[in-house]
Amino acid sequence: MAKTKSKSPAKPAPAAPANLDAEVAKKFVELKTEGNQAFARGDYAKALNVYEDAIKLLPTNAPERADIYNNKAACFIGQKRYKEAVKECTSALEVAPNSVRALQRRAKAFEQQGLFKEALADVTAINKTDLASPETQEQERRLREAAARGGAAAAARPRSAVAAGARGAGAAAAGAGAAAAQNNKLQNLLQQGVFVAKATLGDDTKLVHLSLSNSYADVLAAVQLKFPSAGPFLLKYVDKNGDLITLTCKADMHVALGELVQQYQRQVQGQGAHGPKLTSFPPLKLIVQPCAEADVPKPPVEEELERAQMMAMQKAQLAAAQAKVAEAGGAAEPEAAHMDSWIMDFAQLFVQQTGLEPDKHIDLHNMGWDAVTKALDNTLHAEAAAPLFAKARDSFRDVAATGLTGWGQVHQLQGNRLLEAAGRAGKKLEEVKAAVEAEFAEAEKRYTEALSYSPDFFDAAANMCQLVFERAKLAAGLMPAPEPEKKADGEANGKDAGKGQEQVAAEQAEAAAAATKAALASLTAAGVEGAKALYGSAMTWADKAVALAPKHDEAQAARVAEGSAAAAGANPGEFSFKAQALVLKGNFMYEWSQMLAAVGRAESEWRSELDAAQALFREAGCPEKDIRTALRNHLKAPELNIPAEEEEPAAKEAAEAKPAAKEEPAEEKPKAKGLPSLEVKKAKK
Repeated sequence: MAKTKSKSPAKPAPAAPANLDAEVAKKFVELKTEGNQAFARGDYAKALNVYEDAIKLLPTNAPERADIYNNKAACFIGQKRYKEAVKECTSALEVAPNSVRALQRRAKAFEQQGLFKEALADVTAINKTDLASPETQEQERRLREAAARGGAAAAARPRSAVAAGARGAGAAAAGAGAAAAQNNKLQNLLQQGVFVAKATLGDDTKLVHLSLSNSYADVLAAVQLKFPSAGPFLLKYVDKNGDLITLTCKADMHVALGELVQQYQRQVQGQGAHGPKLTSFPPLKLIVQPCAEADVPKPPVEEELERAQMMAMQKAQLAAAQAKVAEAGGAAEPEAAHMDSWIMDFAQLFVQQTGLEPDKHIDLHNMGWDAVTKALDNTLHAEAAAPLFAKARDSFRDVAATGLTGWGQVHQLQGNRLLEAAGRAGKKLEEVKAAVEAEFAEAEKRYTEALSYSPDFFDAAANMCQLVFERAKLAAGLMPAPEPEKKADGEANGKDAGKGQEQVAAEQAEAAAAATKAALASLTAAGVEGAKALYGSAMTWADKAVALAPKHDEAQAARVAEGSAAAAGANPGEFSFKAQALVLKGNFMYEWSQMLAAVGRAESEWRSELDAAQALFREAGCPEKDIRTALRNHLKAPELNIPAEEEEPAAKEAAEAKPAAKEEPAEEKPKAKGLPSLEVKKAKK
């Protein structure tokens, strides 16, 4: 006689989840999510502790208790503690007597203990419902055979599975080293609890960002958002045997992800240490197949209930938050608005300005992944690959060093901004010194880390010497003079009306020089002496930058000789790396001579620093006009033998060669800080 299938084993879902206080509901959701994430990464002990804390928050009649009991059972199965798993499943069935998930897990726990009759009873109950599947029917057949033979252990597992396990063990032994090397990386990725699926409908493929805790209903909804006009559809994936499998529940999702990971691990084991490295969780490929509404598998009742409960709890939390804001007299805002909204704003601005999709690179990355894995066998072991790997290593190393140096610059500039703002506001140095030092300390960390990756990285060394010198000035008690406000072209107030651009620029330079002298006047001999060690350290870093510069100049010259695109775009009038390093060191010595002169140190001390600075400026090829201007801005200018103004040879030759050329505007005088207009350029990698 044919078996009659009942409609569904589950009881009618409650009208609403258990009534919980908003704060308690929020805590429950957080604990359940934390437990799910711990389970996903294989930390069963932690998951059990978290689930136990979560269930204590629920009333004894709460339907959510069944979910927690089921989750605890899964943890015990993972620990091979099958008796405890049976107990948890039984507790779940007391709350939800026909829970398919509890029946499935209890059957598995019974089977692992050799209790085939008990396992058969649970599987038979499942197969009497419309949730029966070929897998559960095959499981029932095996259990009946095992029970008929008196519980033969061999029947607990199909022969094909045993053979596959033996083959898998052999493959694992062959590639154990590579698999072990990847295990920690894989665990870290799984610990994040998120992954990307590539959903394809016809010729259109879109990325869907999912979590390991998402139910089948969640995945359906997420894909529907990506293809709003698709209508009813099935979600399918290609399993390890090349068959199209239709997703019907959360367990199916986990099976698909498990096969994806196993496929990658087999690839690693087969290729050993030279195989691909897991840098991101491989995307799960889903096929969106349109179908009739009646053919779409409905999510299991318990998943629908769980999703409804989660949504109800989220609404309760939002309502509570809005009520609190309303009580405070403000407008209620959705919680999502507080989650990195600046990222979304920036992405939208990026799209408007460029017309590019912000996440397009993810598609390209995944396409590249597919292409690379197909070609790895023929290329990784080729002799010609070795130098390419070396270049790739150096390139990524320099990228890391460049990023860290840029990160450090942000902190350094923020420290300088704090000083400038304090100067404009008339504050004392002591009021901002701690905050500035904190920013400088962060900058030093980043530069140090950059140099640990690439000890010859010019940018990091140059920025480090500048940072240490800024710290020396801070230790000496030198508060930067606020810069005079510069007028834009065509903008002038009543006082500047009628003045030419050159005259206004000259007056601004004089005002800056006067402000600098006023700042230097506040220094003390003790403060400058206390900064001497930092000044020496800055000079050591400057010498390192000077030593590193020729290597980068040679590389730049080689690129020019090769006619590379980067070199072709370079400014032919740009200073060399060595010239920049020399100017940087010269600026330090120039400023230090100012500080020594300001506190009344002997002429031999400040003059030796100033003379050395001039020698460095000339070695760097700086125009004599700029050097004379710097000398005239020095505190001891009246005591210096400054040469008279004379036309530069290069400018004179150019004037004779092109007498009719249009006269260029007069350049602004540099500030009193040596030659600050000569900035350190970025090393072109």
